[in-house]
Amino acid sequence: MPYFTSKGFSLYYETIGEGPPLVFLPPPALGVSAFIQQKESLKKDFQVITFDPLGTGRSSSGAEKNYSIEEWTDDLLALADHLKLDKIIPCGYSLGGLPAQLFALNYPQRTKALILTCTFPEVSTKLLAGKIKSGEWTMFEDLRGLLSRVLAITHTKRKDNQKALQKSIYSSSSEIVKNMYRSGRRFSVTGRLPEITCPVTYIYGKFDPLVRPYVKFYRMLVPDLQIVKIAGGLHQLPTRNTDELNAIIRSHYRERSAGNDQK
Repeated sequence: MPYFTSKGFSLYYETIGEGPPLVFLPPPALGVSAFIQQKESLKKDFQVITFDPLGTGRSSSGAEKNYSIEEWTDDLLALADHLKLDKIIPCGYSLGGLPAQLFALNYPQRTKALILTCTFPEVSTKLLAGKIKSGEWTMFEDLRGLLSRVLAITHTKRKDNQKALQKSIYSSSSEIVKNMYRSGRRFSVTGRLPEITCPVTYIYGKFDPLVRPYVKFYRMLVPDLQIVKIAGGLHQLPTRNTDELNAIIRSHYRERSAGNDQK
């Protein structure tokens, strides 16, 4: 199994396909299993890369207890270096969108484009804060079995995908995942959004109450932005609106990269 090293820790990753390197970042504990259907569909057009963050799935945790958004971002850079990739396209899903945004801000010379899926630049609404706190609580009480069943069922009807998600969540470090949730809840890149220089595509579900209030931040602050709303979509777009999401990623990247290459 392929691993790369970041700050002395061995982190598991998967890569398939050829083309522009598209690196998916999952919410806490879901790991590479969140993007099984993206790997299946997008490998014809992209080098599709996924990895288990520290303490998640098959990645090590060592004696670490904390894992900040900044450290998650550093691990993404270490993966790009390991694969000898000059520029990547981070694609952040939900809380995984925070390190994706920070990577684009801290390493603009390494970012070809940015794709954000039902994510946010900060946590400033009671609904989203409550959702994240519930994740913290389940990990504080070490209810990984319960969380793995709930998240697997709500994410997808595919039994193989459900099984993979359950395994990833159950094998993750409850302490590190709890602190990933907490770090994300306290983190903000809102004030830096105007600094993003690459093309950004923001994708969300029409009926996603968690992120709808945050769309305005991107619309007001991101210089080079396209927003796509998926009709009928909720929050779990990578697994429940797979065909629509994959088609948007494929078509929008082609359009936007063509324009960006001419700059």
